[in-house]
Amino acid sequence: MKFEYTLRGDPAQKLAMIRQRAAQKFVTFVGDLEKGTFSGGLSLPLLGDMTVRGSYKIVGDKITVTVSKKPSSYTWSQVDLMLRGFVESD
Repeated sequence: MKFEYTLRGDPAQKLAMIRQRAAQKFVTFVGDLEKGTFSGGLSLPLLGDMTVRGSYKIVGDKITVTVSKKPSSYTWSQVDLMLRGFVESD
């Protein structure tokens, strides 16, 4: 599933902020200002596999995030909210 968001401000600073916010949720973004991957989350006995995985691509002020794996208990709307929190929060 693909999601597209607008990056406001300096792209390098924004990507650093995305990495920091994602790390707080145990998700790691690896890559540069053009493209990269992300993966992580938690795997807990009571909650099951809560990992998320995918890739991102940045063109201009747009970042397109493609999710290849999500927790089965999450809806796509919940994944969108999580990603939006990484990308659009100031």
